[in-house]
Amino acid sequence: MAEQDFSQMISETVRRLNENTRRIRVLEQSFERMEDRISKVEESVLSKLSDLKLEFDKISIKMNSILEKIKFVEEEIAKINKELEKKASKAELKEFENFIDLINPITSKFVTLDQVERIVEEKIPKKAKVQ
Repeated sequence: MAEQDFSQMISETVRRLNENTRRIRVLEQSFERMEDRISKVEESVLSKLSDLKLEFDKISIKMNSILEKIKFVEEEIAKINKELEKKASKAELKEFENFIDLINPITSKFVTLDQVERIVEEKIPKKAKVQ
């Protein structure tokens, strides 16, 4: 009977050992799958980080280009403002136009000497009669 008990104990120990070995194998496989997943996630994250870095570099280049264009536009606006300061204002142009109209012989009504003498001769006798 002791031999049978011993044999049962050995067989129970072997069964437990086999069960534990199976469990360890299952855990190892599960662990390997998890390692593979983690490795893939790490690769994906590194790839995405690399892509993001490239996109940030592109954005940075575009922003620098835009800043250069803005600087150029600001310089051109400053040049235009300087040129505008040299130009005549609307009021100055209107004053000049009025001056030209004043001395323009085509639109101005000038009186000849003969016309002045005739007007004077006409007005003097009328005033003499009125007095």
